[in-house]
Amino acid sequence: MRSSDGSYYAGLDHVRALAAFLVVFWHFAHWNAGYPVPFGQAAIVGPFDEGHVGVAVFMTLSGYLFAKLIGERTIRYLPFLWNRAIRLLPLLALVLFIQAAVHDLEWLPYLKFLAAGLILPQLPNGGWSITAEAHFYLMLPILLAVLRPRPRLVLLLVGAFLALRLGLYLTGRDIQLLAYATILGRFDQFAFGMAAFYLRHE
Repeated sequence: MRSSDGSYYAGLDHVRALAAFLVVFWHFAHWNAGYPVPFGQAAIVGPFDEGHVGVAVFMTLSGYLFAKLIGERTIRYLPFLWNRAIRLLPLLALVLFIQAAVHDLEWLPYLKFLAAGLILPQLPNGGWSITAEAHFYLMLPILLAVLRPRPRLVLLLVGAFLALRLGLYLTGRDIQLLAYATILGRFDQFAFGMAAFYLRHE
């Protein structure tokens, strides 16, 4: 994996390859009817029908990688956000354009839908993961300030998000989508990834 500053971490490529395989396999297995072939007919499929695990690995890897890339340096936040935007937005924009063209969508309602996707997990074709990642970028300076000096506080932070999800559940909210496709659920993975880097020598 090569970062924008030229750093290269070969070991992370293998982790990314495993995560990508799980995600692609899940989509391939669910392509037709929305569920995989019966495991009784293809038992080997079972262990790999875990695309959500691949997504979790990607999110955890993001936390680890950004902690590693930033290190002990002071983050220049606006250039950081700009760098992430120019890496992610062109391909995302292309995918969203193709989505509109293929389905012959009306542009004004579609643009409103996409604008709401900056906050809500509704961007099509996996774009919801970009929204969750962007929300992580917004929280990154706070996470750096908390976890860099005291990485074990990750347990307190994750506990707070668990309590938040539990509170939403107890009030009758459906938290499955929130836990899977938003920062409310994915925060744990980003934070644990960062903490794993800071605790790597302990």
